[in-house]
Order: sequence, then structure tokens, then C-alpha cells
Amino acid sequence: MSPRASNRVRVLVLSFEYGPLRNGGLATAMDALCGALDRQSFEPVIVLPRSGLTPPWPRADRVTGPHCEAEVFRHDGCEIWLLASERLDDGVIYPEPASYACIKKFDDYGERIAELLPRLDVDLVHLQDVFGYKCILAARQLGKPVILTIHRLHDDEPPSAFAELCAVHLADHVTTVSHAYLADNPGFFNAARATRVIPNGVDLAFWHPPDGETVTQGRPARKQHLLDRLGLPPRPTFAFIGRLDGEQKGLDVLLDAWQRARNEAAFNLLVVGEGEEPVRVQVEAAVATGPADRIRFIHRHCDPAEVRALLGAIDVVLIPSRYEPFGLIQLEAMAMGAIPLASRTGGLAEVMVEMDTPSGFGRLFPPGDTAALAQAMIDLARRAEADPTALDPLREAAAARVEAHSAAVMARRYEALYRDALAEALAETPALATRRSP
Repeated sequence: MSPRASNRVRVLVLSFEYGPLRNGGLATAMDALCGALDRQSFEPVIVLPRSGLTPPWPRADRVTGPHCEAEVFRHDGCEIWLLASERLDDGVIYPEPASYACIKKFDDYGERIAELLPRLDVDLVHLQDVFGYKCILAARQLGKPVILTIHRLHDDEPPSAFAELCAVHLADHVTTVSHAYLADNPGFFNAARATRVIPNGVDLAFWHPPDGETVTQGRPARKQHLLDRLGLPPRPTFAFIGRLDGEQKGLDVLLDAWQRARNEAAFNLLVVGEGEEPVRVQVEAAVATGPADRIRFIHRHCDPAEVRALLGAIDVVLIPSRYEPFGLIQLEAMAMGAIPLASRTGGLAEVMVEMDTPSGFGRLFPPGDTAALAQAMIDLARRAEADPTALDPLREAAAARVEAHSAAVMARRYEALYRDALAEALAETPALATRRSP
């Protein structure tokens, strides 16, 4: 790479997902953070395994490392490195089985970054989850502060859990995405030198209704367009949008609640997403039992623009997760005016203000409680059926609340942490005083 063109702090951001290389919420969080960092002071340097991606960005350089090839791209003020080796360009983001193939990819990724660190020419390292844990020692030996953000722990995958324990002991700073997740995992986070909670945020320049409309203005037309396209009648419309994950996302709870609620109130149900085969079979069985004019399964991964259009048209978004460290779909729904009906867990409960309280906009139910979810669906469907405008004040309250959870708010908190980490490193190692300060 050519010499630096500015004195901005170069932040090495390590992730398996960003932009079009996405599997779930991590890519959304990455896009929001890297897009919102102050470009006058910080330059994100994002390093990803290629994972079969055909990148849409203009290529700026090509680098040959000891054990991998790297293509370097520039996009939206970011420098993006895609690493390719037999394991890092395997055509899938998270190979199976996780207990072997995935941890091998994590290891290769971290080792290749360690080799490339001098050429990356960064000032600090920010790991998004544990993927790059094998570069932490090399970074610290070069005097680079290391920040580890935990979006989700992998207690059910012993090799990844071991990697997380290594990383939490070695990182200079650890963050996670909700106070609830911090409190739920004291044994892990107590091992950190210092832990901060920095909630995720969403890019409100993207997550907003089209053409200058509001969360209420233009919504009836957007909803009718969606229902016409799906061949559904004009009724209150609820949707699950996300990964079909049998252990976390609670699709079984939702489908049981649908069976209880479908004859008690008239509403449409959409299930949108792809994932585990057994869950797909469960959803298709629910669709087969109908009623045919009430339920639809959109079995594919929708890109952010498609999710935005859905959330801008439906009435209620369903989030029946058994656990959810944060839950970005709730923020996206709030920004688009879809009322969240969510499990009382993790970040979902921290963000939610229940609709029967001042400034409230949604409803919580106990995780796994099919009866409570069914009753909440019935209540909201009847309310919307009796008066299609009854949910409008809730939509407006949700849109107002999400301002406190913007990507800009999140980025300012990370920028403060970056400054603190750099200041601490300079104080500990005066010889590094030439490091750039934001």
C-alpha cells in the first residue's frame, strides 16, 4: 500500500460479514458502524475472508502475503481487504460443521491477519466477535490496542467458546451490545480487563419511509401494494423477518401461537427468511394447513432494501426469540413504523417501551410463552381491524424512540472508546507517541 494520505486513525475492523457479504445482523451492525464513523478523524480498514464473494467495489490494490492473497478495495470512505486462501475463499461465510470447519476458518483468518499487520498500517484493532482472535497477540506486540465486541457468545460450540475465552483475556477493552447480555454472562465478561455496553444502532439515512413520507403517511398504499403482490386480502398484517433458526429465533413458538390465534382474529401472517431445514419444514406445514388466504412463506434471504419495504408496509413485526443479545430487527421496524411484538429478553426488552405506558409503542411477552404471544397477536389484530389508524400513534412513538439508537449515536460511543484505548496505549508505551491521535 502507498504511504498514508492523512493523519486519520486507521481502525482495523475484523469481521466475517460486511456489505453484500452477509448472513444476518452482524453485517447490518458492521455497515452501520463503519458508515457512521467520523471520516475527519477515523478511517475504517475492514478485513474479510473472501468467502466466494464477487466484490462490487473498485479495486485499488492487490497484496501477496506469505500464505494468502489479498485484494484491496475502496468504498464509502472505507478500505476493504478480501483475503483469499483455500480456506478463506471456500464459498460460504460460516462452513459446517462449526465444531471443526468453522473454527479452522477462524484460525486461518486470524493467522493471516497477523502476518499482514505491518502492511495494513493500522493504529488499533477492533474485533467484531471472535473471528480474528489469533491476531491479538501479534497486534499487542506491535503496540496496537485491541477492542473485542461480543455480539453473541457461542457456548454451544466448544472450539469457538475456547477462542472467546482466549480473546476476552487478551483484549485491552471488551464491549457488548446490551446490559442484559452483560448481566446474563458474568462468568465471561468478568474475565475482561474492562467492559462497556455500547448498544447497536441503525442508519436512519437508510431506514426511513420512501419519498419524504412518514411512518404513517403513505402506509396504506404501501401495505395494499404488498398484499396485492402476495395475493392476500386487506387485513392487519404481521410478519416474522429473519433467520430460520430453531434454537434461537423461536419460530416454533410463533407457529404454535398462530394456530391458537388464527381463528380468534382476522390477520395475515408472513414468514420471511431462510435457514435450517427442519424449521423450513415446520413453516411449510403451517402454510399447508392454512387458511390459504391468511399465511405466506417467503423462503429466501431478503436484502436490506427488501426488508425496509416490508417493514414500511406491514402492521406488526414478530420477534419471538428465546434469547437475543440485541435484536436489530426491532430498531429497523421502529424506524419504518412497524409495531414490534417481541420476547422480553436481552436488548429487545431494553429498547422497548410498552404501549400501555407514556411514549410506548410495542409489546413484550415472556420468551417461549405461546399463549401470551397468541393473545398479544389477537389483541393487536382486533385493535387494527376495528380502526386501521389505531396503531398510528404507536408508529410515531417508535420512530421518535429510535433516534436514540441511531448509527451516529453508536459511532460516537465507539470513537470515545478508540480515543481512550489509544491514550492508554500511549501512556503505557511512550515510544509510541508518534501514533496518530484523533
